[in-house]
Amino acid sequence: MSYIENLESVGKKIIVEEEGLKITEDAILLSEFIKSYFNKKYKNLKNKKLFLEIGAGQGIISLLLSELDIVSKIFAVEIQEEVFATLGKNIEINDLNEKIIPINENIKKVDGEYDFIFSNPPYKKTDSGKMSQNKVERISKYEVLLTLEELILEIRRLLKNYGEFFIVVPNSRLNDVFRYIYENKLNILSIKINKYKKVDLVVVHGKKGGKINSVIEIK
Repeated sequence: MSYIENLESVGKKIIVEEEGLKITEDAILLSEFIKSYFNKKYKNLKNKKLFLEIGAGQGIISLLLSELDIVSKIFAVEIQEEVFATLGKNIEINDLNEKIIPINENIKKVDGEYDFIFSNPPYKKTDSGKMSQNKVERISKYEVLLTLEELILEIRRLLKNYGEFFIVVPNSRLNDVFRYIYENKLNILSIKINKYKKVDLVVVHGKKGGKINSVIEIK
């Protein structure tokens, strides 16, 4: 079963599956951070850029970011076929077929170079409590098919030199993410911490290339 939710504030609609994935605080936090960043720093940029979303799910973040002037195309990668089907429908009902390109593939098999990469990844360890019996939810939330370490490796591989990336993780995985980023010789530019219920969600914004950044801005 599914239903359509109208996101009136941004003029978008999204099909939401009643089982499995929902619109989460993680996704909203990440999309708001990215929109705020681009509206300030790249407001008058004439050259449009290529974006990549790793683990697009049903497409909420790509839909919300599609309105940014800087966006040429967003390549939205989702490995799960049933979730990918909903992603395609959400792109279609919002008339965004020319702007958001869905890709049903393992990110490890995706090629290309992208100016910006963003992801709300599966960040729960497989040994951290009882996993959901729902396959879609299990793969989306736990490191079953993609670990955080592998995510950072793929970001480094697919990001253009001087390109930027954005990911959201709980504070409990922040030390791991920092380590993976520095091991891959990427830079951390800023972080933003948001309290959500009993969890601190952290947006990490980084860059490939350039001088080693000794100062991390906390927003």
